[in-house]
Amino acid sequence: MIALFVLKLSVGITLMWWLMPRKDVTDGFFRIQMRLLLGLAVLSVLLLSADQTWIEPAAVGQPESQQTSLVTTPSAASTAEGVSVAKSVAGNIRLILIAVAIISYAGSIFWALGRRLPGNICIHLLTALNVLAMCLHAWRVPNSGSVAQQLLSDFSTAAVLGSVVTGMLLGHWYLTTPTMSINPLWWFNKAILVSAGLRMVASLWAVIGFGATSESTQQIWLGIRWVGGILAPMIMTIVVWRVLKHRNTQSATGVLFAGLILVFMGEMTATLLERDTLIPF
Repeated sequence: MIALFVLKLSVGITLMWWLMPRKDVTDGFFRIQMRLLLGLAVLSVLLLSADQTWIEPAAVGQPESQQTSLVTTPSAASTAEGVSVAKSVAGNIRLILIAVAIISYAGSIFWALGRRLPGNICIHLLTALNVLAMCLHAWRVPNSGSVAQQLLSDFSTAAVLGSVVTGMLLGHWYLTTPTMSINPLWWFNKAILVSAGLRMVASLWAVIGFGATSESTQQIWLGIRWVGGILAPMIMTIVVWRVLKHRNTQSATGVLFAGLILVFMGEMTATLLERDTLIPF
């Protein structure tokens, strides 16, 4: 579960790098961002090492509703074949993440030297590799819906996480480069709103298609999921917009930091719900 959350965060961060107006941001920001991605990639590789996959060994033989992960269908989760498939897919993702770590290290050097062309090439490669890893997960993870629904859920989650985290870190970067254009921070505020909107569509698709869960505990989780992962970032963009009108980047960063905590709560809760229900809420 933690490995999946870290993977979605990595995908979202690289997508934001790829889409954002990079020419308006100084090189030092991307140097630090590359090191952040390097740490996330290494953490994911460690979580998936030693034959550990997103299906826990203890889950074999348990009820299907309590099993997690990268197997092709829920019914295969309790079989040796299902575990083998899960390990195979997780192994492929682990190889991709090793490549991500290597390229991230190279990218940090390029951006430290001010070589924007090879630095941008690293961003393109990292985005492609992380998207590939996310697609492998969406293709194999057991769920009650379609692959398209799983893709929308995974990538909208990644976009929310990546936009809030990268936007908050960019806000901190203005403390060292206060003369930098404020346009990238405006862009991230819009990106957060669009990402939260896509996440709401994905969650509504799940609720309408499968209905809300009947268990009281899971209903509470679903409420936290909506408040923290969808409504909070939408409200946050309104506050940040009003603050940025006065070019107050420090206050905007504080709002983004507070929103980041709520978003993490909402998306972790969504991951727990998906693990228990096989529905990408």
